[in-house]
Amino acid sequence: MTTRTRLSLEEFLAMPEIDERRLELIDGEVYEKVSPRWGHGRIAGRLFGLFDEIGFAGVEPRAVIGAGSDLGPSSPIPDVAFYRQDPPADDEWMTRPPAVVVEILSLGQSRAAMRAKIDTYVAFGVESVWVVDPERESVDIYERGARRTLSGDDAIESPAAPGFHVTVSKLFARK
Repeated sequence: MTTRTRLSLEEFLAMPEIDERRLELIDGEVYEKVSPRWGHGRIAGRLFGLFDEIGFAGVEPRAVIGAGSDLGPSSPIPDVAFYRQDPPADDEWMTRPPAVVVEILSLGQSRAAMRAKIDTYVAFGVESVWVVDPERESVDIYERGARRTLSGDDAIESPAAPGFHVTVSKLFARK
């Protein structure tokens, strides 16, 4: 589902079933988040566990980004979000940027749509955005205005997540 009429953040958040249908608002347009497959959930779970060892992790927390950002109003749902300290309360949405957000590409998800989400996270102030591609078994890390692509035995590390370390091959390992 994609809207052609742009919505304000308030209009979007007032829509019924935004959480049940996993709807996201990206730069004023509504998208339905692709339903994850088994491998997607396995990778998200592995990342959650690694992040949770060094700080505070959440799986699919909703961000609420008002009109104050460089882009239009947005409310994306990253696959994993990580705060080094002071995460939102259990009953809150993310209204301030985490240190890291992770998006795991789903089958059929377009790179253009993902690029819009990356731009949204960067405008929100996220230090490091990771895009995990299960099909290519690679991880793109966007930080400090640059992109790095990692694969195989490359280590996934970032100043935004001190102490986080896993190789790409171990991230994708089935066991």
